[in-house]
Amino acid sequence: MLSMACVALYGYALAGFAGYSFGRGRPDYIAWGLGAGTLCGAAAIFLWRKWTKETTPDLLIFDVDGVLLNTQDSFLVATAETVRWCWGNLMGGVVDCEGYNLDYFSRCKAHPAFNDDSVVAWTLLRFMGKTGRKSMKDALPSLDQWEKDLKDLDLTAARQEKTWGTIKALPQREVAYVLEEFYYGKEDYLALRGTPKYGIGQEGLWIRESPGTLKNWKDMGLPVGIYTGRTQGEVTLAQRSLNWLDFPREMLISSDDGILKPSPVGLSTLCERTGAQFPMFFGDTASDKEAWLAFGKGAFVGIGPILKPDAAKEGFLHFDTLEEALSALLPASLPLIH
Repeated sequence: MLSMACVALYGYALAGFAGYSFGRGRPDYIAWGLGAGTLCGAAAIFLWRKWTKETTPDLLIFDVDGVLLNTQDSFLVATAETVRWCWGNLMGGVVDCEGYNLDYFSRCKAHPAFNDDSVVAWTLLRFMGKTGRKSMKDALPSLDQWEKDLKDLDLTAARQEKTWGTIKALPQREVAYVLEEFYYGKEDYLALRGTPKYGIGQEGLWIRESPGTLKNWKDMGLPVGIYTGRTQGEVTLAQRSLNWLDFPREMLISSDDGILKPSPVGLSTLCERTGAQFPMFFGDTASDKEAWLAFGKGAFVGIGPILKPDAAKEGFLHFDTLEEALSALLPASLPLIH
Protein backbone atom coordinates (compact mmCIF):
# COMPACT_ATOMS: atom_id res chain seq x y z
CA MET A 1 0.00 0.00 0.00
CA LEU A 2 2.85 2.38 0.79
CA SER A 3 4.54 1.52 -2.49
CA MET A 4 1.36 2.21 -4.47
CA ALA A 5 0.83 5.45 -2.54
CA CYS A 6 4.38 6.49 -3.43
CA VAL A 7 3.72 5.95 -7.14
CA ALA A 8 0.38 7.80 -6.96
CA LEU A 9 1.90 10.79 -5.16
CA TYR A 10 4.82 11.03 -7.58
CA GLY A 11 2.21 10.99 -10.34
CA TYR A 12 0.51 13.84 -8.54
CA ALA A 13 3.80 15.78 -8.60
CA LEU A 14 4.28 15.05 -12.32
CA ALA A 15 0.78 16.31 -13.02
CA GLY A 16 1.58 19.56 -11.25
CA PHE A 17 4.77 19.94 -13.27
CA ALA A 18 3.02 19.06 -16.55
CA GLY A 19 0.56 21.87 -15.92
CA TYR A 20 3.25 24.37 -16.85
CA SER A 21 2.90 23.27 -20.47
CA PHE A 22 -0.61 24.68 -20.45
CA GLY A 23 0.17 27.72 -18.34
CA ARG A 24 -1.49 26.19 -15.27
CA GLY A 25 1.43 24.79 -13.26
CA ARG A 26 0.78 23.76 -9.67
CA PRO A 27 3.85 24.11 -7.41
CA ASP A 28 1.77 22.87 -4.47
CA TYR A 29 1.06 19.59 -6.34
CA ILE A 30 4.76 19.20 -7.00
CA ALA A 31 5.78 19.91 -3.40
CA TRP A 32 3.13 17.73 -1.80
CA GLY A 33 3.57 14.93 -4.32
CA LEU A 34 7.35 14.74 -3.99
CA GLY A 35 7.36 15.19 -0.21
CA ALA A 36 4.61 12.75 0.68
CA GLY A 37 5.67 10.30 -2.04
CA THR A 38 9.22 10.20 -0.72
CA LEU A 39 7.98 9.59 2.84
CA CYS A 40 5.77 6.70 1.66
CA GLY A 41 8.64 5.22 -0.32
CA ALA A 42 11.03 5.46 2.63
CA ALA A 43 8.44 3.87 4.94
CA ALA A 44 7.87 1.02 2.47
CA ILE A 45 11.61 0.31 2.27
CA PHE A 46 11.93 0.41 6.06
CA LEU A 47 9.06 -2.04 6.58
CA TRP A 48 10.29 -4.36 3.82
CA ARG A 49 13.75 -4.57 5.38
CA LYS A 50 12.23 -5.15 8.82
CA TRP A 51 9.93 -7.91 7.52
CA THR A 52 12.78 -9.53 5.59
CA LYS A 53 14.94 -9.60 8.71
CA GLU A 54 12.15 -11.08 10.81
CA THR A 55 11.18 -13.81 8.30
CA THR A 56 14.58 -14.92 7.05
CA PRO A 57 15.73 -18.20 8.70
CA ASP A 58 18.68 -17.77 11.06
CA LEU A 59 18.78 -21.30 12.53
CA LEU A 60 18.15 -24.78 11.09
CA ILE A 61 16.72 -27.35 13.53
CA PHE A 62 16.43 -31.01 12.53
CA ASP A 63 14.62 -34.03 13.88
CA VAL A 64 16.67 -37.22 13.50
CA ASP A 65 14.42 -40.20 12.72
CA GLY A 66 12.78 -39.83 9.33
CA VAL A 67 14.61 -36.56 8.62
CA LEU A 68 18.38 -36.71 9.14
CA LEU A 69 18.21 -40.49 8.98
CA ASN A 70 16.06 -43.00 7.15
CA THR A 71 15.04 -45.34 9.97
CA GLN A 72 12.50 -47.55 8.22
CA ASP A 73 14.90 -50.50 8.38
CA SER A 74 16.01 -49.79 11.95
CA PHE A 75 13.43 -48.44 14.42
CA LEU A 76 10.47 -49.79 12.45
CA VAL A 77 12.03 -53.25 12.49
CA ALA A 78 13.14 -52.87 16.14
CA THR A 79 9.58 -51.97 17.15
CA ALA A 80 8.14 -54.98 15.30
CA GLU A 81 10.75 -57.30 16.85
CA THR A 82 10.02 -55.84 20.29
CA VAL A 83 6.29 -56.45 19.99
CA ARG A 84 6.85 -60.07 18.94
CA TRP A 85 9.52 -60.76 21.58
CA CYS A 86 7.53 -59.22 24.43
CA TRP A 87 4.36 -60.99 23.34
CA GLY A 88 6.07 -64.37 23.31
CA ASN A 89 8.53 -63.99 26.20
CA LEU A 90 6.99 -61.53 28.66
CA MET A 91 3.25 -61.98 28.07
CA GLY A 92 3.03 -65.70 27.37
CA GLY A 93 1.48 -65.29 23.93
CA VAL A 94 1.93 -67.19 20.69
CA VAL A 95 3.76 -65.34 17.92
CA ASP A 96 2.00 -66.49 14.76
CA CYS A 97 2.05 -63.42 12.51
CA GLU A 98 4.18 -60.42 11.52
CA GLY A 99 2.29 -58.05 13.79
CA TYR A 100 3.48 -54.45 13.71
CA ASN A 101 4.34 -53.11 10.26
CA LEU A 102 4.55 -49.92 8.19
CA ASP A 103 0.77 -49.44 8.13
CA TYR A 104 0.57 -49.41 11.93
CA PHE A 105 3.65 -47.17 12.05
CA SER A 106 2.09 -44.56 9.73
CA ARG A 107 -1.03 -44.30 11.85
CA CYS A 108 1.03 -43.99 15.05
CA LYS A 109 3.28 -41.24 13.75
CA ALA A 110 0.26 -39.18 12.66
CA HIS A 111 -0.61 -39.01 16.38
CA PRO A 112 1.28 -36.31 18.38
CA ALA A 113 1.74 -38.55 21.43
CA PHE A 114 3.85 -41.16 19.66
CA ASN A 115 7.31 -39.73 19.19
CA ASP A 116 8.93 -42.60 21.14
CA ASP A 117 8.86 -46.01 19.42
CA SER A 118 8.90 -47.86 22.73
CA VAL A 119 5.61 -46.13 23.60
CA VAL A 120 4.22 -47.36 20.28
CA ALA A 121 5.26 -50.96 21.01
CA TRP A 122 3.96 -50.78 24.59
CA THR A 123 0.61 -49.33 23.47
CA LEU A 124 0.10 -52.05 20.86
CA LEU A 125 0.97 -54.74 23.43
CA ARG A 126 -1.53 -53.17 25.82
CA PHE A 127 -4.38 -53.39 23.33
CA MET A 128 -3.42 -56.96 22.43
CA GLY A 129 -3.17 -57.98 26.10
CA LYS A 130 -6.65 -56.69 26.87
CA THR A 131 -8.20 -59.12 24.36
CA GLY A 132 -7.33 -62.11 26.57
CA ARG A 133 -6.20 -64.08 23.49
CA LYS A 134 -2.94 -66.00 23.19
CA SER A 135 -2.59 -65.86 19.41
CA MET A 136 -0.95 -62.65 18.17
CA LYS A 137 -2.91 -62.99 14.95
CA ASP A 138 -6.19 -63.00 16.87
CA ALA A 139 -5.16 -60.33 19.38
CA LEU A 140 -3.76 -57.83 16.87
CA PRO A 141 -6.29 -55.02 16.21
CA SER A 142 -7.27 -54.24 12.63
CA LEU A 143 -5.87 -51.02 11.20
CA ASP A 144 -9.25 -49.29 11.50
CA GLN A 145 -9.63 -50.43 15.10
CA TRP A 146 -6.05 -49.42 15.87
CA GLU A 147 -6.69 -45.92 14.52
CA LYS A 148 -9.87 -45.63 16.60
CA ASP A 149 -8.10 -46.91 19.72
CA LEU A 150 -5.36 -44.32 19.33
CA LYS A 151 -7.89 -41.47 19.14
CA ASP A 152 -9.48 -42.62 22.40
CA LEU A 153 -6.21 -43.36 24.20
CA ASP A 154 -5.32 -41.60 27.45
CA LEU A 155 -1.63 -42.42 27.90
CA THR A 156 -1.45 -41.04 31.43
CA ALA A 157 -4.29 -43.27 32.61
CA ALA A 158 -2.91 -46.23 30.65
CA ARG A 159 0.46 -46.02 32.41
CA GLN A 160 -1.30 -46.35 35.78
CA GLU A 161 -3.07 -49.61 34.90
CA LYS A 162 -2.12 -52.65 36.99
CA THR A 163 -3.56 -55.28 34.66
CA TRP A 164 -4.40 -55.69 31.00
CA GLY A 165 -7.45 -57.87 31.32
CA THR A 166 -6.19 -61.06 32.97
CA ILE A 167 -2.52 -60.23 32.28
CA LYS A 168 -0.35 -58.18 34.62
CA ALA A 169 0.39 -54.83 32.97
CA LEU A 170 3.83 -54.66 31.38
CA PRO A 171 5.76 -51.52 32.39
CA GLN A 172 6.74 -49.29 29.51
CA ARG A 173 10.35 -49.25 30.73
CA GLU A 174 10.58 -53.02 30.20
CA VAL A 175 9.43 -52.64 26.61
CA ALA A 176 12.00 -49.87 26.13
CA TYR A 177 14.79 -52.17 27.39
CA VAL A 178 13.89 -54.77 24.77
CA LEU A 179 13.65 -52.27 21.94
CA GLU A 180 16.99 -50.74 22.87
CA GLU A 181 18.70 -54.13 22.80
CA PHE A 182 17.37 -54.82 19.32
CA TYR A 183 18.37 -51.35 18.13
CA TYR A 184 21.85 -51.08 19.67
CA GLY A 185 23.00 -54.67 19.32
CA LYS A 186 25.10 -56.41 21.97
CA GLU A 187 28.43 -54.66 21.38
CA ASP A 188 27.14 -51.10 21.21
CA TYR A 189 24.70 -51.64 24.06
CA LEU A 190 27.58 -52.67 26.30
CA ALA A 191 29.62 -49.65 25.19
CA LEU A 192 26.89 -47.04 25.45
CA ARG A 193 24.29 -48.38 27.92
CA GLY A 194 25.94 -51.04 30.04
CA THR A 195 24.98 -54.68 30.62
CA PRO A 196 21.80 -55.61 28.71
CA LYS A 197 18.92 -56.84 30.86
CA TYR A 198 17.62 -59.54 28.55
CA GLY A 199 20.71 -60.38 26.50
CA ILE A 200 18.83 -60.70 23.23
CA GLY A 201 22.24 -60.34 21.60
CA GLN A 202 22.27 -59.72 17.89
CA GLU A 203 23.75 -57.21 15.47
CA GLY A 204 22.36 -53.74 16.09
CA LEU A 205 19.64 -52.59 13.72
CA TRP A 206 21.05 -49.05 13.76
CA ILE A 207 23.63 -50.04 11.15
CA ARG A 208 20.79 -50.29 8.59
CA GLU A 209 20.15 -46.54 8.79
CA SER A 210 21.04 -44.29 5.88
CA PRO A 211 21.60 -40.50 5.94
CA GLY A 212 18.84 -38.20 4.74
CA THR A 213 21.52 -35.79 3.52
CA LEU A 214 25.18 -36.03 2.58
CA LYS A 215 25.80 -32.45 3.70
CA ASN A 216 27.84 -31.87 6.81
CA TRP A 217 26.32 -29.66 9.49
CA LYS A 218 29.18 -27.18 9.00
CA ASP A 219 28.24 -26.70 5.33
CA MET A 220 24.61 -25.64 5.85
CA GLY A 221 25.38 -21.90 5.81
CA LEU A 222 23.43 -21.34 9.05
CA PRO A 223 23.73 -22.52 12.66
CA VAL A 224 22.35 -26.05 13.10
CA GLY A 225 20.48 -27.59 16.01
CA ILE A 226 18.93 -31.02 16.64
CA TYR A 227 15.69 -31.66 18.56
CA THR A 228 15.05 -35.38 18.88
CA GLY A 229 13.29 -37.91 21.09
CA ARG A 230 16.37 -40.14 20.96
CA THR A 231 18.51 -40.78 24.02
CA GLN A 232 22.08 -39.51 24.02
CA GLY A 233 23.36 -43.01 23.23
CA GLU A 234 21.06 -43.27 20.21
CA VAL A 235 22.21 -39.83 19.07
CA THR A 236 25.81 -41.06 19.23
CA LEU A 237 24.91 -43.85 16.80
CA ALA A 238 23.13 -41.31 14.57
CA GLN A 239 26.25 -39.15 14.52
CA ARG A 240 28.23 -42.15 13.30
CA SER A 241 25.76 -42.77 10.47
CA LEU A 242 25.78 -39.09 9.48
CA ASN A 243 29.53 -38.62 10.02
CA TRP A 244 28.64 -35.71 12.32
CA LEU A 245 30.87 -36.91 15.16
CA ASP A 246 31.98 -33.36 16.00
CA PHE A 247 28.45 -31.95 16.30
CA PRO A 248 28.37 -29.70 19.40
CA ARG A 249 26.48 -31.12 22.41
CA GLU A 250 25.08 -27.71 23.34
CA MET A 251 23.14 -27.63 20.04
CA LEU A 252 21.40 -30.93 20.78
CA ILE A 253 18.16 -31.49 22.68
CA SER A 254 17.51 -35.19 23.39
CA SER A 255 15.22 -37.10 25.72
CA ASP A 256 18.07 -37.22 28.24
CA ASP A 257 17.51 -33.48 28.72
CA GLY A 258 14.00 -34.20 30.00
CA ILE A 259 12.40 -32.37 27.07
CA LEU A 260 10.05 -34.41 24.91
CA LYS A 261 8.00 -33.52 21.84
CA PRO A 262 5.45 -32.15 21.29
CA SER A 263 6.83 -29.70 23.85
CA PRO A 264 8.10 -26.49 22.18
CA VAL A 265 10.79 -26.09 24.85
CA GLY A 266 13.42 -27.83 22.72
CA LEU A 267 12.92 -25.25 19.97
CA SER A 268 12.93 -22.27 22.33
CA THR A 269 16.05 -23.55 24.12
CA LEU A 270 18.03 -23.82 20.89
CA CYS A 271 16.88 -20.34 19.86
CA GLU A 272 17.98 -18.92 23.21
CA ARG A 273 21.41 -20.51 22.87
CA THR A 274 21.96 -18.99 19.43
CA GLY A 275 19.97 -15.77 19.65
CA ALA A 276 17.87 -16.92 16.69
CA GLN A 277 14.55 -15.21 15.94
CA PHE A 278 13.25 -17.25 12.98
CA PRO A 279 14.25 -20.94 13.11
CA MET A 280 13.40 -23.39 10.35
CA PHE A 281 12.39 -26.75 11.87
CA PHE A 282 12.49 -29.94 9.78
CA GLY A 283 10.26 -32.77 11.04
CA ASP A 284 8.34 -35.78 9.80
CA THR A 285 5.67 -36.58 12.39
CA ALA A 286 2.69 -34.99 14.10
CA SER A 287 4.68 -34.47 17.30
CA ASP A 288 7.20 -32.36 15.35
CA LYS A 289 4.45 -30.28 13.79
CA GLU A 290 2.68 -29.78 17.14
CA ALA A 291 5.93 -28.65 18.76
CA TRP A 292 6.33 -25.99 16.06
CA LEU A 293 2.71 -24.85 16.35
CA ALA A 294 3.07 -24.51 20.12
CA PHE A 295 6.33 -22.57 19.67
CA GLY A 296 4.58 -20.11 17.36
CA LYS A 297 7.63 -18.77 15.51
CA GLY A 298 9.73 -19.59 12.49
CA ALA A 299 8.91 -21.95 9.64
CA PHE A 300 8.15 -25.67 9.62
CA VAL A 301 9.25 -28.00 6.83
CA GLY A 302 7.49 -31.37 6.68
CA ILE A 303 9.54 -34.30 5.38
CA GLY A 304 8.14 -37.58 4.06
CA PRO A 305 4.65 -39.00 3.57
CA ILE A 306 3.07 -38.69 7.03
CA LEU A 307 2.63 -34.90 7.05
CA LYS A 308 2.04 -34.42 3.32
CA PRO A 309 -1.80 -34.27 3.62
CA ASP A 310 -1.54 -31.54 6.29
CA ALA A 311 0.86 -29.20 4.50
CA ALA A 312 -1.57 -27.22 2.36
CA LYS A 313 -4.30 -26.83 4.97
CA GLU A 314 -1.95 -25.98 7.84
CA GLY A 315 0.40 -23.69 5.93
CA PHE A 316 3.83 -25.28 6.02
CA LEU A 317 6.31 -26.38 3.39
CA HIS A 318 6.64 -30.05 2.46
CA PHE A 319 9.22 -32.17 0.63
CA ASP A 320 9.51 -35.89 0.08
CA THR A 321 13.13 -36.01 1.30
CA LEU A 322 15.46 -33.82 3.33
CA GLU A 323 17.91 -33.61 0.43
CA GLU A 324 15.17 -32.13 -1.76
CA ALA A 325 14.28 -29.62 0.96
CA LEU A 326 17.86 -28.48 1.48
CA SER A 327 18.50 -28.16 -2.26
CA ALA A 328 15.39 -26.00 -2.62
CA LEU A 329 15.74 -23.87 0.50
CA LEU A 330 19.39 -23.32 1.38
CA PRO A 331 20.32 -21.34 -1.78
CA ALA A 332 17.20 -19.17 -1.49
CA SER A 333 17.74 -15.54 -0.57
CA LEU A 334 14.07 -14.55 -0.24
CA PRO A 335 12.32 -14.82 3.14
CA LEU A 336 9.92 -17.68 3.79
CA ILE A 337 6.24 -17.07 4.31
CA HIS A 338 4.56 -19.57 6.64
